[in-house]
Amino acid sequence: MTLKTLPVALAFVLTHQLAVSQSFMHSVGATISVLSGRTDDINHNPISLMQTNLSYFPRYNFVEYDNASVSVGLPLGLGIGIAQNMYSDYGIAFAYDIPAVLDYNIGYKSTPDNDSRVGGYLGAGFGYYGITISKSTYSDYSGRSYGPMARAGFRFSTPKDRENGHGITIGLFYKKGLEKEKFNTYGCHVYLDL
Repeated sequence: MTLKTLPVALAFVLTHQLAVSQSFMHSVGATISVLSGRTDDINHNPISLMQTNLSYFPRYNFVEYDNASVSVGLPLGLGIGIAQNMYSDYGIAFAYDIPAVLDYNIGYKSTPDNDSRVGGYLGAGFGYYGITISKSTYSDYSGRSYGPMARAGFRFSTPKDRENGHGITIGLFYKKGLEKEKFNTYGCHVYLDL
């Protein structure tokens, strides 16, 4: 092997390894988010919102090892509900959540073939969250929040889940808002890993 063919051979081996070790995985579940910020008017009044979304989380492992993976994912959320303020005034709340995350996964469900009993993940990303409250006398509101986020969680399975290849993920996340209201978003999610 000549010195000129060595980089080509190395590139071929790395490309082949990456192509073989890529997997698509997905989960469904629910997310609860609490947003806390301040109005951008003169008074800077505190604003606090809580929203529950149904979630679908597709993820793509672009690097896989025996017991770990690195993945990129979109834990999407969509919710509708009833909002109530301190004046017992009700409104209809609609929210959507569009984050993009990069996670380091270890143990159970880090790859489709991993047979560990427990696992977890640690990740970071960027989130975009929108909420609209309407049909309310005092609290009509339309806002958005976006910013960097950090997330972590663990995965496990019950004996029944292991038989059909499913698992459960429970995680927490935090997003620092960059918009005028500076919403800090805290949340948790529970997913059924398919």
